[in-house]
Amino acid sequence: MILTLALAACASGNPTPIATPEGSASAALAAGSILTEIASEPLGQDNIETLSFSPDGQRLALGAADGFVAIYQLQSGRAEPLAQKLHTSFVTGLAWSPDGSQILTAATDGSVRQSDSKTLQVIHSYTAYPQTYPAVAWSPDGSQFALAQGRDTIQVVDAGDGSLADTFDLPGSTRALWWLPSGEIIGSTNAGQVSFFTHGQRKAVRSFQPNPAHKAVNSLAVQPGSGLLAAGYDDGTIVLIDPTTAKQVRELAKGRQIGTISWSPNGQLLAASSVAFDLRLLDLQGSVVAHEDIGYDVNGTAWSPDGKLLAASTDAHDFRLWQVNPAQTSAKPAPAAPSYMGR
Repeated sequence: MILTLALAACASGNPTPIATPEGSASAALAAGSILTEIASEPLGQDNIETLSFSPDGQRLALGAADGFVAIYQLQSGRAEPLAQKLHTSFVTGLAWSPDGSQILTAATDGSVRQSDSKTLQVIHSYTAYPQTYPAVAWSPDGSQFALAQGRDTIQVVDAGDGSLADTFDLPGSTRALWWLPSGEIIGSTNAGQVSFFTHGQRKAVRSFQPNPAHKAVNSLAVQPGSGLLAAGYDDGTIVLIDPTTAKQVRELAKGRQIGTISWSPNGQLLAASSVAFDLRLLDLQGSVVAHEDIGYDVNGTAWSPDGKLLAASTDAHDFRLWQVNPAQTSAKPAPAAPSYMGR
């Protein structure tokens, strides 16, 4: 299998990493480090929209536009992924439980599935609003998860028995979602608003509304370490937000319509996908330090927990894997990020 052979080569240390002064990963990338493609794997007959590495980095979960969900064992030698048609349409949300035993998926048909990650057998089923873009995110301890319904509300669900634990009001069409280590939940809307919620209070405790206005929030990503929040918009804007104040820190140079954004495990680089048929790596100031032309719209992005690999899903019905040199490794492991694609 191409994927297994490529990852075996990566694990063996080839190509040789570029020497980097400690703490200057972004500078090294700007000076000429590379993204080396090591695998390109097809999945089914439709676009792949969402993807995320498992917390241990050994598996990669993907959601497709035709409702299929698949899990690849990255280094097992298995020829085919574990795959099930869990939905009938576009998989917009995907998230691993913190222990890697379960996976949540949500789709534009309004279906939400809580499944065993080893078998993809459904444990619980839930509903969101059809013809919207629902999102899902696990609590840090894995006991609960949040579901952005697609319209007006975010619900918190007990992962054990499927009972409703809390409800938050977010008027409009809900979009990307994140659960912070502090316990706060971040939700976003089709009107560009980003709101912060705490348990026991239905209304947001603070909100960010860009001025001038931007289009729908297509992606949220929380920076490991500092906790800086990046919001990627449908009009190509990326805004960095201080989550403690909901105030803008800076706006990065505008590009084409954003698919997803994701922080590297060390928090130094932001991967951004777009309809410009490309994948970009940006530093903290928004400078492009690496760029890949794909030839198709690029949808989801995800970093392996060790910062050695970057994955992206595309409209070519496949996903790509790159080795990142130097590796963007963090001293403190970061939880697996939820994946969302609402474009």
